[in-house]
Amino acid sequence: MGNQASVEGPLPPVHNGAMARYSYSRLDTYASCPLKYKFQYLDRVKVDVGPSIEAFLGSRVHDALEWLYRQVQLGFTPSVDEVLAQYEEAWDAEWADNVRIVRRGMSADAYRRMGMQCLELYCSRHAPFAEGLVLGLEEPFSLNLGEGVELTGFIDRLMKRDGDIYEVHDYKTSGALPKPEEAARDVQAGMYALAVRSRFPHAREVRLVWHYLRFDERLITTRSPEELARLREETVHRIAEVERATEFPPQESALCAWCAYFGICPAKGHHLVLVALPENEHHGEPGIVLVDRLAKLKAELKETTARLAAEIAQVEEALVAYARDHGFAVVVGTEAEATITEEETLTLPGSGDADRVELEDRLRRLGLWESCASVSLDRVKKLVREGDLPEEARAEILALARVEPRATVRLRRRRPAE
Repeated sequence: MGNQASVEGPLPPVHNGAMARYSYSRLDTYASCPLKYKFQYLDRVKVDVGPSIEAFLGSRVHDALEWLYRQVQLGFTPSVDEVLAQYEEAWDAEWADNVRIVRRGMSADAYRRMGMQCLELYCSRHAPFAEGLVLGLEEPFSLNLGEGVELTGFIDRLMKRDGDIYEVHDYKTSGALPKPEEAARDVQAGMYALAVRSRFPHAREVRLVWHYLRFDERLITTRSPEELARLREETVHRIAEVERATEFPPQESALCAWCAYFGICPAKGHHLVLVALPENEHHGEPGIVLVDRLAKLKAELKETTARLAAEIAQVEEALVAYARDHGFAVVVGTEAEATITEEETLTLPGSGDADRVELEDRLRRLGLWESCASVSLDRVKKLVREGDLPEEARAEILALARVEPRATVRLRRRRPAE
């Protein structure tokens, strides 16, 4: 989920005046794919698929670490062998045949060993696990953000150190290690910091400790009061945006293959039709025929347009040279005539030019920015559809607009089978 959000204008109320309860995962689902959000949280669609092996692995590692620190709370120091035994016992007890392995070339045993390695690395680094007082494991929180919005979630491990220092520990089994600056902007971590600050207002410091277990790495960040205030406001506005959403388009990404709703997603429906057909029947399938024809026509149009544009430029250059040599301002043809005007033109740095920022700074310094900055119709349309506009302002804009049905057809390179 992005870390920037528009917070212009007043916040619209949530539906029916009810309290809107959201977790980070719920907001992140909407940001990654609105249609998945609708399936999962609004329609509550039940699908007959099991968890992905990555999610299963993460849950079992979390189970083992939760058991470990419950023993620490009781005054015991488990050995790595005991932690691994708990992990394997949980793996066997929870395993089901519907656990999905999407990544090719991987097996359940390979993932099982991966989890064991994560735990071995963790125990080797952190034993005897006495870095502070354990306040809670899988600790639930509920934080009223105001404006009818409540933030909820669970903290893997909440710790307290000497000097009123509180720590939120979160375990990650993913195969990607973020950069420190990415960790410093992590929205989930910021939400946890908000919750801990609310519960322990006397805290001198709240540390966010993210354990990337496969890499034996920890990323430790903090949030300033200003950052937390901004995050609180942005979160309220994000939730308001979701609450008033009326359209939930699919948003495809590399994670689609892991989605539990893959089999009912309209963005994947035709792909599933083709998977069910023998390869020798693909050529005549109506959808393939239409897309292939459209792609061919678009390619031919692009090729013809480029060729004609180059030829036009060449003829125009020759015509200007001819007129200049003879001192003509008009050159006559059989059925048309061409006027040739030569003048100096002014070209300013475009949005991709290196000098664009300097130009804008100078316009602001000269007090010319407001008069030079043009209206962006795309920005206006986005504000009407999604922005925080007062209803009166939205109505005034819509009075000048036409709402027309439109179907958009785009082409892209066919993706490999998922």
